[in-house]
Amino acid sequence: MKVLILTESIAGTGHYQAAKNVAKGIAAVYPHAQIEVDQSLTHVNPFLERMTSKLYMGTIQHAAKLWGWAYQREREWSLLTKQALRKYIARKLQPYLEERGPDVVVSTHAFCLGGLAELKKKTSKPFRLGVALTDYSVNPFWIHSEIDHYFVGAMELKSRLIDQYGVSEKNIFVTGIPIDPCYSQRLDPIQARVKLNLQGDLPLCLVMGGGLGLVPFIEILKGLAEMDQKVKVCVITGTNTKAKEQLERWLEKTSYPHPVYVKEYVSNMDEWMSAADLLIGKPGGLTVSEALACGLPLLIYKPIPGQEERNSQFLMDSQLALRVKSQAELPQLVDRFLADQQGARLLKQQIAKYSMPDAAYQVGKILCGPVE
Repeated sequence: MKVLILTESIAGTGHYQAAKNVAKGIAAVYPHAQIEVDQSLTHVNPFLERMTSKLYMGTIQHAAKLWGWAYQREREWSLLTKQALRKYIARKLQPYLEERGPDVVVSTHAFCLGGLAELKKKTSKPFRLGVALTDYSVNPFWIHSEIDHYFVGAMELKSRLIDQYGVSEKNIFVTGIPIDPCYSQRLDPIQARVKLNLQGDLPLCLVMGGGLGLVPFIEILKGLAEMDQKVKVCVITGTNTKAKEQLERWLEKTSYPHPVYVKEYVSNMDEWMSAADLLIGKPGGLTVSEALACGLPLLIYKPIPGQEERNSQFLMDSQLALRVKSQAELPQLVDRFLADQQGARLLKQQIAKYSMPDAAYQVGKILCGPVE
């Protein structure tokens, strides 16, 4: 069986990482499958790929409210561009898809999805088409009648696909967002701390921001410095070397009241999340799903308008997270959370209801399993 997993990296690494996680899940349940992960826009129009990435990054860095405004008008954008984009991408992708000849195609990004849906009617070899949503919201660009499988992160998304977009219930699967299969092996917090060589029993606050440089690490640390309770802080800057260096220079000049670990990219994020008492950062879909899998409460800090704001709304509506609107609120809320053991226990019980650590396996089983 040939499986082609298509994605994009025009808006950060989350969609691409989800694609790799799906590949791991398929390989685990169908070890003889031939699996390829690729970026579809590269084969459509490399110039369009570069310009789309620059436009997105420039907008969220310098005009985030404008991005949020545009995102809220998804229906209008869909009506204006969806069909034209679908036919253009199909024409550009057809030679590539004919050459690959996949039995199964799965997408973790909506940009080229319409083109793939169009090609289901045109390629010489039929294929099954699935999509794995990487956030806790959905927009019209994900919706195409040719899609065989929708994989979503929560029951609420399934209901929305049915009620708002008319998707057939039999095509929707609540698997969770596909995170790395390593999260299916749940680590005990004490064992995780031993593995990480974390001494003492101070609570651990994990501050994360990914590689886009959009999390104000120093601002968050200044807020945590005002706490009454002593904590350990681990900051993971992802692939953002500049942010790590800036933070380390600031710490060298500061008499910081808490022990701080500063990490760049780590390959053992599951261990850090299992060891932590609280995660502070932005609610990207994969980060949220990883935290849910580890039973780790999330404190949302300044989400980007658009996807992250919708993820935040979902988390707050589902009583799965905490949120502050400013640096001034941060120390009091963290102090309260760490002191309220009953509240933390109730929050973790709610988190457990949405934890789906084996999502990648489930996606693989359904995608490549027998046709019902």
